[in-house]
Amino acid sequence: MEHSSVALFQILYQDETLFQLEERVLPALPPVEAAVQNDTPVPEPVTVQAPVPTLPATPAVPVQPPAPASPAAEPALPQTPPITPAPTTPAPQPAAAFPALKHKVLVLTDEQKQKEMLMSEALFLDNILKAVGHSLETSDVLNFSFMPGQDARTVLAGKTTNYFISFGVPLIKLHLDLLLVPYTPKNLEGIWFLLVDPLVVIEADRNLKKKLWQALQKMFEIS
Repeated sequence: MEHSSVALFQILYQDETLFQLEERVLPALPPVEAAVQNDTPVPEPVTVQAPVPTLPATPAVPVQPPAPASPAAEPALPQTPPITPAPTTPAPQPAAAFPALKHKVLVLTDEQKQKEMLMSEALFLDNILKAVGHSLETSDVLNFSFMPGQDARTVLAGKTTNYFISFGVPLIKLHLDLLLVPYTPKNLEGIWFLLVDPLVVIEADRNLKKKLWQALQKMFEIS
């Protein structure tokens, strides 16, 4: 075996020079403990600090001295608006009294254009009143549009009349809360009330004349 190995080397490296290096053994370092025991100083590790970069110096800013405080202005007081005296409300004037009545029969009409009745209407009314025993001279005839006072409650309270005939004037205008059916007499607290159409309407209508006559008969109890 050894012979065949030599023959193999001779074949592979017959033209080359082979060198054999001797194995060198490095001497062993002495242990640290031994150096300590021999009081050999061990160098301490040196720490190298990196240089700290320095910032450029900030230029100094001149400080302005504070401005002297000006005296505080006194707050303006709110102006009080002038007091305007409230307008004095005039005392209400007493309402005009209803016209004084002198007779037992009260006839109410409404002629807005003239205070006195037309001659034809006055004659017609006089004939009607005479048919029940009365006349224009024995009755109080008032024009609603020209009355100074239109509150007839005093008439009802004082019973200053016995027969109240209204030709076309609703009693609510006289402050009387009475519900009357036209051409139907109604007795209230001893006073007879009758509401019919205006004189000019009745005078021109034959049927209304008949209805008025029937209502007056019942009102005055004429057979």
